[in-house]
Amino acid sequence: MTELDAYEAQPGEIAGLGESPPEAEAGLPPPRVGRRALRRRSRRALAVWAIRLVAVAVVVGIWEWLGRRDGGVFVAPFSTTVRHLVDLWRNGSLGTAMWRSNEALLIGFPISAVVGLPLGFLLGRVRLADRGLSYFLDVALVIPMIAIVPVIIVALGLTLTARVVVVIAFALPIVALNARAAVRIVETHLIEMSGAFGASRLQVWRTVIVPSSFAPVFTGLRVGLAHAISGMIVIELTLIPAGLGGLIVQFRSEFAAGDLYAVTLMILIEGLVLVGAAHAIERLVADRLGKTDG
Repeated sequence: MTELDAYEAQPGEIAGLGESPPEAEAGLPPPRVGRRALRRRSRRALAVWAIRLVAVAVVVGIWEWLGRRDGGVFVAPFSTTVRHLVDLWRNGSLGTAMWRSNEALLIGFPISAVVGLPLGFLLGRVRLADRGLSYFLDVALVIPMIAIVPVIIVALGLTLTARVVVVIAFALPIVALNARAAVRIVETHLIEMSGAFGASRLQVWRTVIVPSSFAPVFTGLRVGLAHAISGMIVIELTLIPAGLGGLIVQFRSEFAAGDLYAVTLMILIEGLVLVGAAHAIERLVADRLGKTDG
């Protein structure tokens, strides 16, 4: 056995070279990989939340000032609005109205996603289908949906089905067109390379197209959810006085500014919570797919 064979690398030395890194020579522990990136991410998150809190504080301050300046007749102060919101929750009227409104959302938006995503994928990858069907989706974006609502009511009546159809009409075109654009931006050479390595069409979709189009698809779902909430409230404000929209109509006719602004604030809170939940789900799925950029 030679002297070189008998030599064993000492702790802190690079095996085979007999040299120690600077940290080991100085008696310092080895640096933790990613510590600087973690600090940078934490600072960025704190900065984002600070900006959000400042923006909310500014809006609430202006709201409170406007309400107190006018005496709360037309604009209820924020503090009064919160007090009325708590009272509406306690007497049960707000909870019942929320459930009544969200029935249409809970049924209509999943249908929009289940139908809109495959439709968008089809239009994005099959040119014949795109030429034949995308025109109707473009028209659906141009036509004001509020003009379609009376037609739906006449056809389906003042029913839950009519409200669900309105939610779908608001959300589905957004979801489908974003999915269509998402699969179109996938780089062609990636698809060709996977095919050259013998990947089947299903494998190409699962390993190339869907991961590459992930972010735009989820953006379309979030925007579609926002439009679905708008459709849910619009039909209740215009033709079917039920749920949260029905409360708004009622309090508006009674000149109850505090209750009116409380219901409006509740709609705003619900929208923020739902969109925030969708964003959290997007980040969770992105982490699992390894798509986050840190």
